[in-house]
Amino acid sequence: MKNVSALIPVINRIPRRLIKRLLIIPVLLWSMADISSAQKIQVVNLENQVVRKFMSHGPYSGFGTENSYFENNEEFPSRFAFDKPESFEISWAGNADDTYTVTLKESRNRRKKGNTVLSETVNGNSFRMTNLIPQRYYTYTVKKGSRKVLSGKFRTEGQIRMLEIRDCVNARDLGGWSTFDGRTVRYGLLFRTGSIDGEYNGDCSDNCPGARCRNPIHESAQSQIGDPARYTLHKESVDALEFIGIDADLDLRGITGEGLWGNQCMTHTRSLGLTKIPGADYCQVMTDIALHNPFDDPAVVKDVDWIIQELKKGRHVAFHCRSGADRTGAVAMIIEALLGVRGGDIAMDYELTSLSSEGTGQTRSAKNVLTGGYGFYGRGFTTIPVDEPDPDKRLQKQAYIYLNSTFDGCSISETDLDWFVSFMLE
Repeated sequence: MKNVSALIPVINRIPRRLIKRLLIIPVLLWSMADISSAQKIQVVNLENQVVRKFMSHGPYSGFGTENSYFENNEEFPSRFAFDKPESFEISWAGNADDTYTVTLKESRNRRKKGNTVLSETVNGNSFRMTNLIPQRYYTYTVKKGSRKVLSGKFRTEGQIRMLEIRDCVNARDLGGWSTFDGRTVRYGLLFRTGSIDGEYNGDCSDNCPGARCRNPIHESAQSQIGDPARYTLHKESVDALEFIGIDADLDLRGITGEGLWGNQCMTHTRSLGLTKIPGADYCQVMTDIALHNPFDDPAVVKDVDWIIQELKKGRHVAFHCRSGADRTGAVAMIIEALLGVRGGDIAMDYELTSLSSEGTGQTRSAKNVLTGGYGFYGRGFTTIPVDEPDPDKRLQKQAYIYLNSTFDGCSISETDLDWFVSFMLE
């Protein structure tokens, strides 16, 4: 204590300006180290080139207020089959026949070590990482036994998280969209997809393309269609679903003979319930009628309610119809509206289905769908009278009312709706 007391007069004689400058030095050194570290991190944009170009045009001013960017637009030639994300590939020197362990850690902060999201044994000297989350920091390590062969870091950019699943098309995370009050929808909780069909091993035709066969002449094979043994969910799909974290599956299609497409077994219902995700909760709610007559059928309310209850259980939910377009789009639209996503951004999410690799070659236009045959978009919850001048806030209130008080005996409580909004946003 005497030595400290003796230093006080010395310190008091040092000009305060000099003391402040000396105190800045550690901060500068820390910042320089931080910048140097950041410069070494490779940046990967997860949006493919067509998604990136589409997103650079946005947003629309509202849902259906403008013509689709995809209509007669020379900027988007051969755009179909662009529903997959960009990936990140690493390679290392070594014998291609050797076995290596690849470990991947994910963090939202580059200074944190992060959580291990993947640990996989591979043969060869390269590894491709896909289905990553935007705005994250990743650290990878490759080992042969206990010896480290390669390590590194990279950062992901972009907003739209397309998903690559072998037995599924048009799959993407609902996260990443901003709300009118400045928050963002969380990644990794809700996913909109096409049906997860797997491979069909039946005998419907000599040239049948498999589970996505669209030829009505193949209806003669219906005796085999309902046989679970005829379907195979590929290991690549199972691994991808596990990595993404999807463990709850909501199917919006109707069974054969039910709904508006029930007579199109080969096209819409063949794999329904037969290619379930291993270990996942499963629910089927036929949403055909609600898509056309939203005030006659509460199916969309049931869909959203099931999603909320699954999220409360800690599950991560994928919802889909066949193509992941219109029935799926209706559920996505009311969820996004409820969360406060702007109408123009909801339109962009809907139109991203124009990039589907299913091969239908259809342009999905938010403007056209408002006046088209799918009544949910133009004659659904958006017609509920609400005294609110701001269009985005009005859209949120209309979604809330539709889910909470439109149908007798089928509604979602205010408590659950409020929990859902709070849980989904950050």
